[in-house]
Amino acid sequence: MRKIIKIIILLSIFSLNVLLAQDKQILVINSYHRGFQWSDDLIRGMEDVLAQDVDITVNVLYMDSKRVHSREYYDKLLELYKIQLNSRKYDLVIVVDRFAYEFILDYYHELFTDEPVMFTGLERVSLEEIEASALEGKIYGIFEDRSIGENVLIISKLIPGLKKLYIINDQSKNGDDSELFIQQAIKDNDKNFTIEYIRSSTLDELEEKFSVYKKDEAILYVRFYNDKDGNYYKNNQIANTIERLKLPVFITDTLFMGKGGFGGKLVLVDELGRESGQVALEILEGKLPPLYIKTFDKYAYRFDLNKLKEFYIHPSSAALKDYDIINTPRTFFDAHREFINFIFIISPLFILLILGLLHNIYMRLKNEAKLRIAETEKAKHQQFVVQQSKLAEIGEVFSSIAHQWKSPLVEIATIAQEQAFKEKDKNSRYVKDIMVQVQYMTDTIESFQKFIMPSNQKTNFDIYESIKNMLSIINHTIKYNYIDVKFNTKNANNFIVNGYKNEFMQTLLNIVNNAKDAINDAQRAGKIKRGIITFNIYNTQKNIIIEIQDNGGGINNDTKAQIFNPYFTTKSGGHGIGLYMTKLIIEDKMGGSIAVSNKKGGACFSITLRSIT
Repeated sequence: MRKIIKIIILLSIFSLNVLLAQDKQILVINSYHRGFQWSDDLIRGMEDVLAQDVDITVNVLYMDSKRVHSREYYDKLLELYKIQLNSRKYDLVIVVDRFAYEFILDYYHELFTDEPVMFTGLERVSLEEIEASALEGKIYGIFEDRSIGENVLIISKLIPGLKKLYIINDQSKNGDDSELFIQQAIKDNDKNFTIEYIRSSTLDELEEKFSVYKKDEAILYVRFYNDKDGNYYKNNQIANTIERLKLPVFITDTLFMGKGGFGGKLVLVDELGRESGQVALEILEGKLPPLYIKTFDKYAYRFDLNKLKEFYIHPSSAALKDYDIINTPRTFFDAHREFINFIFIISPLFILLILGLLHNIYMRLKNEAKLRIAETEKAKHQQFVVQQSKLAEIGEVFSSIAHQWKSPLVEIATIAQEQAFKEKDKNSRYVKDIMVQVQYMTDTIESFQKFIMPSNQKTNFDIYESIKNMLSIINHTIKYNYIDVKFNTKNANNFIVNGYKNEFMQTLLNIVNNAKDAINDAQRAGKIKRGIITFNIYNTQKNIIIEIQDNGGGINNDTKAQIFNPYFTTKSGGHGIGLYMTKLIIEDKMGGSIAVSNKKGGACFSITLRSIT
């Protein structure tokens, strides 16, 4: 009997040891303190993945290296960790960011035996340092790429008139890592703006430097935890400063999104943590070789709606197809979710009431049927008018495009002939020239296609940009009719309106074509030599005024009152739809107003629209 009991006890101890052996122990050494949001978000994402395996235990040590990072402090930490980690065996050591990584390189052999080490959150490492520490067979890692160069490119597209970009980075070791990528972005910059790199400053100095708004300047914030005097800043201090700066502050990760940051191509810190957790699992399962290092490549294009409104910038101008907007207004359903849920719960009680109301609703709908039919017919008529007028203008637009293509096609033929006669000349310059011409043709047809595409819904758009786009389509028509186009925007500071962009461009085309015809008549009559079309754009209170004035002699007073009537025209072969459609789009579809008068020897069309602030 005693032998049986002994056997059972031995089997129980053996089973317990087996179970304990199956339990995986992970030690996380965090460079920073608890409450530092970047590392907290990263570790939280990592733990979300590791927690799915019940046989994994995670312990976290905090180095607090943002506030203290002297050699004496690290020596003290070493002594403390020797006590804490004495007789402890780990299956994996994960170091978060630069300070913990360098600490492990220096002290690995005093704290551990053969545990593998995985780093995360770093931007670069040195293989020579790994070899010098004799850890080349134990190191794994995942890089954090902040996409500094691509963010510079995005900013240049979002702000076409950009003249100066400031890049802000601190003097930490992490700042040294980012320095290489920042310098490369500066070197690669071939745009028409300058880049000023700021590493030595303070938050107060930055706030004073950027206390005045300049529409052609912006900031790319990388980090700024340590200033030139050695002071350490907390996240809330940095966020408050970013919020007060008068320039758009683009960022590289999600840390300050919704806290003053404008947005950009962002590293998803929590996703970086989850990716690190997945790599850790693969290391524990023996699926990865030593010195396996990957670059985290999950990003989000994300922007703050409040900042978009503040600086009159929209992501669509950077041709971004997939982006997120935060701080959007709550929908009715979101705002009243509990009430709606309550209604669904007690909905059976309303069935009888609903049935009683159905008859009244039916009668009301029946009485309103004629009115709806009339409104539907009106909407169809307006859409018909818009499309009919566009078709009427397509002939002139195609004429302009054909003229633009004529010279490039001749040039292409000439270059091809020269290349054919010089078969021995392998110089690729001719091929390059041909591609330039082909690209020119492609850009022209793309502009035309965008123009004729109907707008399906209202959007916020820049009227100054729309005018420029419209004029680029008929550039040669204007040029070869000896017409100069002038702009006066000195009293305008807000060009953003809400409406139908392409239809608005159509209204401008109608007006400009009428001006061109009037100028041609005046030129043939010998009254003027060169035509002039002037765009005066200015703001009044919450409105934006667009005046299109020509020197074609003006409009007869007898016909001026009828000029917006449907099918009224003074042109031979005219359809009388263009200006009628213009009035419908401006007043009915965009809620504005349009008027015409004679000024300084020509007609002046004045369009008033509500600006978006």
